Amino acid sequence: MKLSILSSVSIAALLIAAPAVAQNNSSTVGQNGKYQTAEVNQSGSDGTSLIDQEGEYQIARVAQDGDSANSTVDQLGNSNRAIVDQDGDSDSTITQNGWNNGASVQQDGDQNVSTVNQQGSSNEVSTAASPHVGLVQDGTGNSSSVDQLFSDAEANVFQTGNANTSTLLQQDDAGSAAFVTQNGDDNGSTVTQNSAGAIANVIQENSGNVSELTQGRSAGNAFQTNGQQALISQTGSDNSSVATQSGSSGDLNVSQAGNNNLSNVLQSGFDNAAGDDFGAVGVNQDGNDNAAQVVQSGQLSDAFIDQVGDSNYAEVNQGVNNAPNPAGGNDPRVASASILQAGSSNTSEINQYGGSATVSARLMSASTDQSGDGNTSLINQTNTLITAAASSNDADVDQSGDENASDIFQNGAGNDALVQQLGNDNNSVLSQIGTGNSATVSQYSDGNSSTLTQNGTNNSAIVSQGSPNN
Repeated sequence: MKLSILSSVSIAALLIAAPAVAQNNSSTVGQNGKYQTAEVNQSGSDGTSLIDQEGEYQIARVAQDGDSANSTVDQLGNSNRAIVDQDGDSDSTITQNGWNNGASVQQDGDQNVSTVNQQGSSNEVSTAASPHVGLVQDGTGNSSSVDQLFSDAEANVFQTGNANTSTLLQQDDAGSAAFVTQNGDDNGSTVTQNSAGAIANVIQENSGNVSELTQGRSAGNAFQTNGQQALISQTGSDNSSVATQSGSSGDLNVSQAGNNNLSNVLQSGFDNAAGDDFGAVGVNQDGNDNAAQVVQSGQLSDAFIDQVGDSNYAEVNQGVNNAPNPAGGNDPRVASASILQAGSSNTSEINQYGGSATVSARLMSASTDQSGDGNTSLINQTNTLITAAASSNDADVDQSGDENASDIFQNGAGNDALVQQLGNDNNSVLSQIGTGNSATVSQYSDGNSSTLTQNGTNNSAIVSQGSPNN
């Protein structure tokens, strides 16, 4: 990401302006240093350009073809470079202060606004010589702001539609890289990266999408985060994604291909994952009008939500700590939750919580598969009773019928629960309190009700309602 600019161009500014009658363009160039190059070309009317360079190895180039275009470049420091190309009546402001900075802005439409502020070392919003170009706005009425205040940050923003807004802030000595692409209209993206190692990639292809992504703890926090990464992809319309990673070493992938979907992911613990860095998506919404929420405040938790139907709601809350932490070897995944909603108007909630150094809630897993319509599922898993190194509770719900309801509660260790609702209008309530309990509830026909409670140790129960051949 570092730029080394050793130019043999004349120290004097190169002011190139084709003469035209009544153009009324204004250009001010101030240079103080060596190896500096300034080039201004204005072919429209009422354009304003101000270049102020003070330092070494600096290059600034501005070309404005439209009317009433405004460009301000202010560079102070080492090896700075700023290139601005505006075809319409757009506004561009670039401020660079120190150490190998580079910025490139291209605005082809009208009424676009671009602001770049870089303070620190090795920052870039991509240069003209890079594979990417920083801050490209091809449409009309787009707004982009990039602030990179410390070292090793990189940013690329592409906006080819109309009335898109992008705000990117990388600070607190972040070794970050952020890429934002918005190709539709009226999209909004906000990316804030506060600490080292954060990587963000936001893609919004259609119209009316909103993405808010925050990675890293706030400034002044003694325990800065590391190794964060996030991928937010919205290819439908009117989707909303809010994602926050304030813990350490989290993974976050959100994909919204349908319309009017809502995703909210909050990670504040250690090494939690909604998706992974190998391409697995934590929250996937292919249908319409779906809502998904993931809250991870514990450690080493996995959450996956897949919504391919319409008007579904899914929620995962994980607050399990890796206690007691076994010595040696890789840390296992402490809690795992998966929700698949292929039908419509389904509701699923999974809560995994609790645990201490002696009463562990580690190694719990839960899954819900809803392929029917109008089903509700609630799974609660914890261990507040059994002194053990792990809880290892497992709960699975399969709802392929319609209008079914399932409620599973597990408190203890080594409990296993399976609920299958293949018919319609069935109700199942299953409670396991203790150790080593096993229960299977199968509802094949319609209108059945089952209430099953297991207290104690090594209880086993099988409930079958209706025939599997119905």
